[in-house]
Amino acid sequence: MAPPRRLAIVTGAASGMGFATVRLLLERGTTVVGVDLAPAPAELGERVAWVRGDVAAQETWDAAQALALGRDAAGADCLVCCAADLEIASFMDTPPETWSRLFEINVLGALRGMRTLMPAMIARRAGAIVVVASVNSLFAEQANGSYSTSKAALLHVVRSAALEHAADGLQINAVLPGIVDTPLLQRHFDALADPAAARAACVRRSPQGRLLSPAEIAETICFLASPAASGVSGAAVVVDGGLTTAYDFAPDA
Repeated sequence: MAPPRRLAIVTGAASGMGFATVRLLLERGTTVVGVDLAPAPAELGERVAWVRGDVAAQETWDAAQALALGRDAAGADCLVCCAADLEIASFMDTPPETWSRLFEINVLGALRGMRTLMPAMIARRAGAIVVVASVNSLFAEQANGSYSTSKAALLHVVRSAALEHAADGLQINAVLPGIVDTPLLQRHFDALADPAAARAACVRRSPQGRLLSPAEIAETICFLASPAASGVSGAAVVVDGGLTTAYDFAPDA
C-alpha cells in the first residue's frame, strides 16, 4: 500500500463528506487541518488543527496555510475541497446575487485554496488535490440551477489546473457524488413542501435503492488523494450508486 500524504487541508470538515474524509485520513496516518464555518466536532478532540472561516475569503486560506506550516515545515501536500452551499429555487426565482454567492463559495472558494497551496506543491513536484463536485456538474436539476451551474464550473477549474500542472507532479481530480445523506442534502429536502416524500423519492431513484453514505465518498476521495492514484489526473470520478447510468430509472412495482 502506498504511504499516506503527510498533511491535508480539508474544507467542509465539520460535517458530511468533509468530516468523513477527515476521519479516514486520520485513521491512515495523515495530519489534518480542518476548515469550516462551524467549530470542530468534539469527536476530533485535539487531533485536528482547525480554522473557522469562509472558504470564499482569502484570509481563511492564509490561516489554514499558516496552521499547516506550524504542523509541518513543508506545509500541506494534500488539499480536499468539500465545502459547498446550495439554493433550492426555480430559475426565474433565483436572483443573480444567489448565483454570485454560490460561485464565490463553490467555485472561487476551491480556486483560492488551490492557488494558495499549489505553488509549494509545484516547487516540490508532488501533491494531490481532490475537489468534490457533483453529478450536477454533468446534468441540470430542476429548481437547482445555480448549484448545478456552479458545480459544472468547478469541474472545469479542476480540469484546467490538472491539464496545466500534471507535468509538475500534481494529482488534481474531482469526485462527482450522487445523492449522499449529508446535512446539505437535508437542507435541500427541508426547502421542499414535503421533505419526507422528497427523501423517499431520492431513495426510489437510486438503482441501489438507498442514499449513499459520506463514508463511501470519503473512500474515493482518500484514494485520489493518495500516491496510489499517481496515474490519475484531471478525472471526474462519479460515485453515485448507478444513478446516472440511464436517463430514467423506475424500480419494479
